[in-house]
Amino acid sequence: MSETSEQKVLIAWFRRKWPEYAHCLRVSLSGLNFGSGRRGAIMTNHVRSLGIHPGEADILLALPRDNFGSLVIELKRTAGQHGYSVDQLAYLERHNSVGNCAVGCDGIEHAKEVVTRYMAGEVS
Repeated sequence: MSETSEQKVLIAWFRRKWPEYAHCLRVSLSGLNFGSGRRGAIMTNHVRSLGIHPGEADILLALPRDNFGSLVIELKRTAGQHGYSVDQLAYLERHNSVGNCAVGCDGIEHAKEVVTRYMAGEVS
């Protein structure tokens, strides 16, 4: 399963499990492919002007829990070949330093575990 497919499954799972908080879930546009050429460059610049940051994490749950302001997840595909980029690690660290819970998750099951623990207030 691709990282995109896993993210879709995770989002659907969250919405089923906690429908009352579906409006608190946000996903990044940074991974979208806008194509190449002039149109692709225009779209990329447009999205950047809207506030996308290098290394921006895939998922944000804007819902305070325990001592955290929000949950930030960088999702990697189960048994994936790609590691975390320097920008992604820096993005997670910045969020952790300001009071969010920012986590890199290796696969959908790991992400579900992190979200479940966060929602229960069990993440430290």
